Amino acid sequence: MLLASDAYKKLDYRVVHPADLSLILKEESWPADARRVRTAFLTSDEGMKNPNATPRFILAQDGKIIFTATGNAGWKEKMWPKVLEVTGTSA
Repeated sequence: MLLASDAYKKLDYRVVHPADLSLILKEESWPADARRVRTAFLTSDEGMKNPNATPRFILAQDGKIIFTATGNAGWKEKMWPKVLEVTGTSA
């Protein structure tokens, strides 16, 4: 859905796939340019409440988290509409 959209062309997109769930919280499991997002997420209310939730979707702008969602339903029902809104695109 995202990769085939006009929104994708307007985003820096990173995927984090650690070998196991325990590594999702470790800084070295994240791409270097996305580590500040990891840190901001873990100190946010959502990050403190659900640090291990996966899949996790984080929308950041200018180094600040502007929206988060977890789970496949969270992507479809919450994150995807927010991505379209922020990028000024449509599905």
